Amino acid sequence: MRALIVGADKVRVLRNELEQFPSLGVQRTEHWSGRHVGDVRRQIPSDTGVVIVLCDRVNHDLLFSVRRQAASRGLPVVYCRHSVIDMRDKLGRFAAGLVH
Repeated sequence: MRALIVGADKVRVLRNELEQFPSLGVQRTEHWSGRHVGDVRRQIPSDTGVVIVLCDRVNHDLLFSVRRQAASRGLPVVYCRHSVIDMRDKLGRFAAGLVH
């Protein structure tokens, strides 16, 4: 499964943490920084299983676009800060079925 991280410039640590999260089965991670004008028009890849939005690092237009696309395809969206600890906590609750 592929995960999509939206927001921030450098997500190497978050990407490594996500790909090592055992219960999600994420094998590949794509990252959109949101700094490019065309990011708002990008389409979420078809093999994406989960979208992670770094709320403190994304603009409103991109957030709206990603949320709309994810909702139309039934993809789960996890909202967190640009923090490994926060992402680990949110993904743990998501994997347990407590957060969508």
